[in-house]
Amino acid sequence: IYTEDAATKVTDRIRRRCFNCYTSDTSTWRRSNIAVGKVLCNKCGLFERTHQRPRPEQFPHKRTSL
Repeated sequence: IYTEDAATKVTDRIRRRCFNCYTSDTSTWRRSNIAVGKVLCNKCGLFERTHQRPRPEQFPHKRTSL
């Protein structure tokens, strides 16, 4: 069972899941400032803190100059 709520206690049966990208594997869990009470993975949490918006699903690829 997965939870996205920050207040839910993690046990052997309940694991955290990122509210934004749904990953369950991260080095650090962060609380969301936009979706209060929800948890984010490290990548999504840092992006949200820096840009004040949720991390997009995919970033556009940078074009390389020829």
